Amino acid sequence: MEIEKTLVVGAAPAQVWALLLDPNVMGGCVPGMQSIEVVSDVEYISHIQVKIAFVSARFKIKTTIVEMRAPNYLRSEGTGEDAAVASSLKQSSEIFLAEQPDGKTELRMKINVDVLGRLGTFGLSVMKTKADRMWEEFGTNLSARLVAPAEAGAAARSLRRL
Repeated sequence: MEIEKTLVVGAAPAQVWALLLDPNVMGGCVPGMQSIEVVSDVEYISHIQVKIAFVSARFKIKTTIVEMRAPNYLRSEGTGEDAAVASSLKQSSEIFLAEQPDGKTELRMKINVDVLGRLGTFGLSVMKTKADRMWEEFGTNLSARLVAPAEAGAAARSLRRL
């Protein structure tokens, strides 16, 4: 299944890039993320729970960043499985960041996911609907993470003026 999504966030590419490379921040943005273990600067093991139709799966996913061109491009690959529901997945993702004229950043993501086993039996439309919902939640969470530091800085500046 191929998915391509775009999101515009209210921060400069360098700020978005810094968040992309922070596994704990990014883990907090991904819907269903239970935990993330940092193996190295480019390897992570995450535990994520997803529910598709009537099946709930808990995947253990090993992700590796295989290419970076700061602050505009990142490519990762990952594999995971949930033996309890006899399902596995393989994914590759590309993230493109582009600065917008107003100082915001367009984040475009291209994802290719192969789901095998019990979850793989669901139709493409069911999987794409789930992916759309997860993308919307991810975008909301990422935007909140970008706004929170800016608001904290503005509050600190206001306090210094008093």
